[in-house]
Amino acid sequence: MKYFFYISLIFCVLSCKEAIEKPKDLLSKDQMAQIIADFAINEQQYVIGQNINSENATRFILKKYNIKGERFTQSYEYYMTKPDVIIDIYDDAQEIILAKDPNAKAFINKKLKENPGIPPQAR
Repeated sequence: MKYFFYISLIFCVLSCKEAIEKPKDLLSKDQMAQIIADFAINEQQYVIGQNINSENATRFILKKYNIKGERFTQSYEYYMTKPDVIIDIYDDAQEIILAKDPNAKAFINKKLKENPGIPPQAR
């Protein structure tokens, strides 16, 4: 009886393929990186200029890529269950930001020196 329980447990664990099902209209990794880069730039503009409406800016970014918020959210949630993939997406987003503003590299390096406890995957 004890072995039956363990064998059943093993089959249950192996039958679970993914924590979240892959959305039908999943955004590509490149699209996600571009959108996340735009969100990051938008967030910094909001910090600098308090008069910016972040909700309108978010709508503008989603409209720019012709996607609905639900599609982005579902794609983001799916990619968050894949740590290696989401780290690659964030790395690509950072490269997009650096390409748009080469001075950002010095700012990032300065912040990393000020905060040495940041893990490598978050850089």
